[in-house]
Amino acid sequence: MTGDDETLLLLSAYADGELSPGEVLAMERRLAAEPDLRALAERLRGLSGAVRTTLAEVPTPETLRGRIVQQVGFADPEPRRAWFGSWPALAATLVAGLAIGASIGGGLVPLGTAEAPAPAAEAVLAGHLRGLAAPQPFDIASADGHVVKPWFNGRTTIAPDAPDLADRGYPLVGGRVDIVDGKPVPTLVYRHDRHVISVTVVPATDGAPAGEERRDGTFIERWEAGDLTYWAISDLNARDLRGFVELYRTRTARPR
Repeated sequence: MTGDDETLLLLSAYADGELSPGEVLAMERRLAAEPDLRALAERLRGLSGAVRTTLAEVPTPETLRGRIVQQVGFADPEPRRAWFGSWPALAATLVAGLAIGASIGGGLVPLGTAEAPAPAAEAVLAGHLRGLAAPQPFDIASADGHVVKPWFNGRTTIAPDAPDLADRGYPLVGGRVDIVDGKPVPTLVYRHDRHVISVTVVPATDGAPAGEERRDGTFIERWEAGDLTYWAISDLNARDLRGFVELYRTRTARPR
């Protein structure tokens, strides 16, 4: 396999949210240094968004992943065949694929014209899903906020408060580093029964308004505190996730 072939496989896995947090960080650094590769990644993201928007499917049952894992485990898939030998060839094939899709599907939305979800929300959701697919959803395992909070120092520019909420049924289990807007950001990991809750913290922006959102059976709560934006994501029901958010905000509120 050539170097280009390996890069194409990694880029495809990156666009599909299949890389580990460490691999994502390495790819983000490459994208920042290689404009052609970055442009290609944006095309892949646009293609994926256009297909999801245009070709709506019946929601996948939430139990499907569990049944698949039970039957086949977490074995690595067979290596995918690299069809392209160069960046221009891949770009040309993507454009041709869109044109063919439009003629077959009755008008696939061209790249750049579909209304894409907020990039931060997509990146935060992708980090949560990568955590669920990994052997463990955290890089550091600890229920002690005094261990998890300083662990982020030097790894991210934010070190959020990490209260253990076990007394209310939401124990802290660790933390990990995710990538949002090309930068490493902290994610706290909690559990409630068998459900994982990811709390990702990023610098405050003028992005999506605070509130609740649902995507494919996953609930997302967003709020701001000071100069930070918090995203809580889980397959918990909306009521329990909202209860967690209210509890987390109460425990981390600064005295006036």
